[in-house]
Amino acid sequence: MKNLVINLVILTSLLALFTGCSAPKDSDENVTTIQTFLKNEFTGPDEKLSEAFKQDAAFPPELKEYVEEDYKPLVMDWEDMLNTNQILFFQRMAFENGYQLKPTKIKMNKDQNSAYDFEVKVEYGKDGETNTATVSGRINLNDNGKIVTVRNLDDGGLLKKMNQ
Repeated sequence: MKNLVINLVILTSLLALFTGCSAPKDSDENVTTIQTFLKNEFTGPDEKLSEAFKQDAAFPPELKEYVEEDYKPLVMDWEDMLNTNQILFFQRMAFENGYQLKPTKIKMNKDQNSAYDFEVKVEYGKDGETNTATVSGRINLNDNGKIVTVRNLDDGGLLKKMNQ
């Protein structure tokens, strides 16, 4: 009987250990998805995106190609997010006002369910002058690890500063 109890304790401990080790994997994948998304949002615009923004059409093929390559793997519905200014909004404003963006620090905290609060320190520069702003908000993911929405966005005055 004593051996049975010891074996059960060992088996339960091993099961808890293996279960515990597999749980953070989903979270790690979500963190990677969000970090990639935020880096895409706040880096550039690069030459390829700038060329797409220069096109006369509202949604030129070059822009569609860019979004499908950089955002489609990360978000559930890139068309909806593009139409609601949840993707490429900061990039477009930077392009229109001659700025370059660069994230220098990204922090995230998992809230509840699949929501992550984030804070990005963004360096923005133009004509050799560089400043920073802190952008924060919340990103929700679905069960498949795709970003569903960006909400509670506080741009830390970044848009206002780029429009001056």
